[in-house]
Amino acid sequence: MQKIFFLLILPVFALLVSCGKQETGKEQGVQGDNSGGFTWKEIITVKEIPSFPVKGMIDGNEIKFEYINFEMWRGSNDNVLNFSDRTPKNKCGFIEGNNAFHLTGLGKEFEEGEFIKESFAKVLNDYNAEFTVLVNGETVKKSPAWNCALVLTDIGDDVVKGRIAMCFKDDKKSWVAGSFEATVCEN
Repeated sequence: MQKIFFLLILPVFALLVSCGKQETGKEQGVQGDNSGGFTWKEIITVKEIPSFPVKGMIDGNEIKFEYINFEMWRGSNDNVLNFSDRTPKNKCGFIEGNNAFHLTGLGKEFEEGEFIKESFAKVLNDYNAEFTVLVNGETVKKSPAWNCALVLTDIGDDVVKGRIAMCFKDDKKSWVAGSFEATVCEN
């Protein structure tokens, strides 16, 4: 009888001990906050921008960013933030055949602080977002509805620092999210 009691009480004791360890981890600040991942969202807020280094999914595939730049076009005054899986031959050169995300202020400067387009339905005529994918050696541009939460923390002469969460309303639920440093390119 004592053996049966012991066998019944042992799993309960193990469960209590393991729960205590999980609570201890939370008390020490070990939580699954922004380091665990990001999920595609129809509505986005600044609070949902993860703190991990920028990553994303593009047309159903994970993308690893090799080059991020912030273009400031002198003639048109466009500002473009580009996230690409390839690097150019020159610091601010053109990249052919890449998978990339692009956020453009048409005749608009991005400034330090928050930029928000919280839903796919919201219309901002002076801003555009798109992504390009490499399909059979050809670059294909896609411009579905998009949302974006962007925080630029530092716009310097050489580097722009910030955080972004941007989702596209495509069948494969493409997105880019995380913290970044972008090379400044004056064109």
